[in-house]
Amino acid sequence: MTQLVLVLEALGSIFGDLGLLLLVIGGGLAGIILGATPGLTAVVGIVLLFPFSFHVSPLAAVAMMYALHKTAVYGGSITAILLNTPGTAAAACTQLDGYPLTLMGKSGKALRVAAVSSAIADFGSELVLIFATYHLAQLVWLFGPMQLAAVLFFALTLIAAVTGQSVVKGLLAAMLGMLLATVGLDPISGGERFVFERFELMDGLGLIPVLIGLFVVSEVFVQLEKRTGEKDGGQLAPPPKQPDDSRLTWKEFRSILPTIGPSFLIGQIIGVIPGLGAAVAPWVAYGQARSFSRRPEEFGRGALKGIASAESANNATSGANLIPLLTLGIPGSTGIAIIMAVFMVHGVQFGPRIFEQSPDLVYGVFASGLIAIALYFLVGFFLARYVGELVARIPIGFVYSLVAVISVAGTYSVQSSIFDIGVLVAFGILGYVLRKAQFPLPPLVIAFIIGGRFESSLRTALMITEYRLAPFLSDPFVVVVLMLTIVLLVWNVWRESSLDRTYQ
Repeated sequence: MTQLVLVLEALGSIFGDLGLLLLVIGGGLAGIILGATPGLTAVVGIVLLFPFSFHVSPLAAVAMMYALHKTAVYGGSITAILLNTPGTAAAACTQLDGYPLTLMGKSGKALRVAAVSSAIADFGSELVLIFATYHLAQLVWLFGPMQLAAVLFFALTLIAAVTGQSVVKGLLAAMLGMLLATVGLDPISGGERFVFERFELMDGLGLIPVLIGLFVVSEVFVQLEKRTGEKDGGQLAPPPKQPDDSRLTWKEFRSILPTIGPSFLIGQIIGVIPGLGAAVAPWVAYGQARSFSRRPEEFGRGALKGIASAESANNATSGANLIPLLTLGIPGSTGIAIIMAVFMVHGVQFGPRIFEQSPDLVYGVFASGLIAIALYFLVGFFLARYVGELVARIPIGFVYSLVAVISVAGTYSVQSSIFDIGVLVAFGILGYVLRKAQFPLPPLVIAFIIGGRFESSLRTALMITEYRLAPFLSDPFVVVVLMLTIVLLVWNVWRESSLDRTYQ
């Protein structure tokens, strides 16, 4: 019960600090709007806030971004239901049954199902995060440099293999991220690497210009290309025909509860695995719910259980994504990787000892997650239709112009460096080219962020073993992890080749 006491104390601290509370609520509301706006995902929002995290406390920065991350996952369901346009990839499955209900004039019912399912599953995921993560971290304390290097190698391989449509492209993206992480001073010898006599590169490539360039600037390029000639805004579907069309009855609530439970478990398990997350979980849960339904023919035609399964699964991943970060220092998703970067710029050390060194920060983040869940539940249950109407009327050209200005201003504000603006533009172009070539960005970014830690662990382990491989192969844990890595790669290559043969 110690964890519960610490979370309650953290909640009291947040509610006792008006400025901190407003930042958490503001981050949560921004996440709902960003999630509901196609193209503006949680990652874009977190990256845009990144430069301003330098000017607030570590807890305020991370709590605000974590609240934004959680609410944006839910926010994508609003436009998926109302406009048949998912705000995020995680909500793509929700539109299968959400939009048909909207065409029937039952958008209010669909939005309430999404809000209830999301909040219940997310709350359960947050409880698992609060009560299980500390105990898992105790086990990780036993890891030495050799075991940590093996786990990080497995995570990098897993993220590269399961992200995107090509295993090879995923691995190449991760390798590029590792290469970019070597820019600067050697962590062991202190020698210069790839600095090209530029003192700005002595500490490596800046996280802020790299992340904003890869995700935000490249997204601006993509959206400008995609939306050239498109009409802004959108048309909402017909209003309800009778009062019950906007209500979620007690009978309907009880009918979706058996679907929420298994979907929550699916989302929790997938969320813990780095590289999968909210884009994968809803499809697995939706398939499971349809397979076990007595009326599978209703799915895709406005089934409440279809919405409940998708929204339960994708929101259950948002808490689970933090578990590998807080125990192993491995981000579970791209958004969590950027939150990890915020921890890093504030000097917070990752790994199991974070619970001993920064307990106020950790449990403050947990508390902000609970506030975010309550916030999006209230907004989703009572105001989601108005959010959808607002988003449908925002001129897309104005949005991305504003995003571009904030990107440049935010990057320059950190160090007042024109060099950082150059890095921002260079990585914006790189991100755009990689997207056009269908190279996934998450492996690159996560490898860039944890690449230094992997290199330090591996080289330390090699020095301890006097650069001999035999000790690695004699450690049972390392051998098991390496075998899992090989199996994973072989399976994903086989799956990819099978799919290629299927579509030929």
